[in-house]
Amino acid sequence: MRSYNHDKGRESPRVPVVASPPIVGTKPPHDTLAKSEFPISFSRSEVPNTSPTLQPQRIDVLHILKKHKDSRRPSSWRSDYKEPILRTREEAWHELEKLLEIMRQSKDSSTLDDWIATFRKLALEESDDSSAKRHGDLGLVPRNKMLPEFEQAASALQVHELSGIVESASGMHIILRLG
Repeated sequence: MRSYNHDKGRESPRVPVVASPPIVGTKPPHDTLAKSEFPISFSRSEVPNTSPTLQPQRIDVLHILKKHKDSRRPSSWRSDYKEPILRTREEAWHELEKLLEIMRQSKDSSTLDDWIATFRKLALEESDDSSAKRHGDLGLVPRNKMLPEFEQAASALQVHELSGIVESASGMHIILRLG
C-alpha cells in the first residue's frame, strides 16, 4: 500500500482506538446501526498537541460521501451526473458501515500513514463526491463554507480522528480530519 509519509525515514505510530459515541447529523436509519465506536484516533501521546480552545479558521479534511435518492443532488461524478442514484438512505448507511469496518480493522495493523492511505484509497473507489478524484481530499476548508452538519462533525474531531457516519443534505459522509 502506498504511504503518504512526507517525513521520510521516520516510522509512523500504530493506530489505537478511542471509544466515543458516533458523530451523526441525524439518527441512523435503525437504532441498531448506531453501535459503532467512533471517532477512531491515534492516542494523544502520538498526535501533535492540537488545543481545542482555539478553533482554526480552516480545517483540513478528507471525506467519503455516499449519496442516496433523497440527497440534495442524487447523482454522482462517476456517471458524469447523468444517472440518478437510486440507493436508499439505509443502503447508503450500510455501505458506509462496511467502509468503517475496513478502517477499524486497518487501525490495528497500520501506521498512521498507511491508515490515511487506506482512507484515501476507499475515497477514490467509493465516494460519490468529485473529491474522490483527489482521494477524498477537500483541502483546507474555511469555516462557514461547509454544510452545518458536516462542519460541526469535522470541527469536533481531533487531528487524525475518523468520524462515524455524518448525515447532511448532500448524503452520508465519513470524515477524517488531517489538520
